[in-house]
Amino acid sequence: MNGLTAQEHCLDELLTALGVVWSESPDPRVEALAERYPDYRCYHRIGHKRQLALRALEADRRLVLGHYPAVLRAVVADRDVNSPRWLVVVLASAVGRRRAEADLLAAGASADALRWARG
Repeated sequence: MNGLTAQEHCLDELLTALGVVWSESPDPRVEALAERYPDYRCYHRIGHKRQLALRALEADRRLVLGHYPAVLRAVVADRDVNSPRWLVVVLASAVGRRRAEADLLAAGASADALRWARG
């Protein structure tokens, strides 16, 4: 499983656990960009799925605590420099920065994710 596929799989797992349904609408702009950049469709889906998960988690802190391992896996699977910050902030606000940082470190999170946990 490549990095993008693993990341999307973790987000799908999280969305399922949260009871959030994602659906894709055809978008000619995405198709046009995908012709030039083959991974663009996947990046686009991941961005939307991340935002759906984030909205659900921000709405109810208990969801973060109840699905903490799935949120943590989604963060660790995201190797983008900036995108993990939203989910890291949600983790840190639910359990505190120190615990979030320790858990991310133990799970093998990227240095970028750790940077967001440190604030």
